[in-house]
Amino acid sequence: MGLFSLFKPGKTVVVVDGVSLNEASGSKGNAAPRNQLQLLRRLSRFAEREKLDVVAVLSGTPLNKAPAGKKFEQVTVLYSPSADAHPKHLVKVARSKGSGAVLVSGNAAVEKLALGSGTRTMRLSTFRKAFDIGSDGGESQERNGGRNRPRRRPQRGGKNGEPRGRQQERPAKKPESSSEADAISELIDLVE
Repeated sequence: MGLFSLFKPGKTVVVVDGVSLNEASGSKGNAAPRNQLQLLRRLSRFAEREKLDVVAVLSGTPLNKAPAGKKFEQVTVLYSPSADAHPKHLVKVARSKGSGAVLVSGNAAVEKLALGSGTRTMRLSTFRKAFDIGSDGGESQERNGGRNRPRRRPQRGGKNGEPRGRQQERPAKKPESSSEADAISELIDLVE
């Protein structure tokens, strides 16, 4: 039972601000194409799991593997012309999807524009609670039955396959000349 189970499956369109989602994941400025594709794959798995129509709005030039206006796996991908035009473009896309659309963004300017147009919005932090369940952290918890148990590692052996603590200590190498020994003794406080 997901966060979006409150909405009608198949009739709810989730318009996701890809720029805000990338920034929340740690990317600053224009995300690399590889990061954008990873984001689209994660959104696709989310859309399939929640049985929702998802539209991701990114900024900049369209990717070769995810052209503008086409589906990338389960997600429709759109692009805003520039970072400055991104907030207005997001709200325009959400309005074009009808009354069943929910705009997801972490940008305050987008939220203000959306409120003025009557578009339903959801904060990115709220969305990420449902979105991150299926990502790396949530899946590992599901495999462990919800418990975070420390994994036991086998003890690594030292030289000759012996455990580290049981190696025989080698005798210290004696300096070849007495002048080297005197220099070393001056540098080190020897306990005799």
